[in-house]
Amino acid sequence: MKKINVKAFILISVLVVSSSDLFAQTRIRFARGTTSASVSGTLYGGETRTYVLGARRGQYLSANVSSRNGCVTFQNGETSASYTTISGNNHLYVGNGCGRTTSFTLTVSISSQ
Repeated sequence: MKKINVKAFILISVLVVSSSDLFAQTRIRFARGTTSASVSGTLYGGETRTYVLGARRGQYLSANVSSRNGCVTFQNGETSASYTTISGNNHLYVGNGCGRTTSFTLTVSISSQ
């Protein structure tokens, strides 16, 4: 019986830790009067991070991510992304495709079309 309880505890612990990473989001805020913002961070090998920013529907969002070794990219494997925004929260997903910890800078610009 103790073996089952220990296994259940380990499984639940792993799920809790994994789900906290899954829902971790970082909000990007633009300083008053500006249309762009940059954030820097570090990702472990294989780690992903979600960035959220508010926008009005129909604005143009342009984003670039840079890292020294080119390991950090957007979901599509590219280092740049652009799209027309929806009203409310818009999401950008970056990930480290390499096996080592990597620092990166994400720059986001938004403008009216």
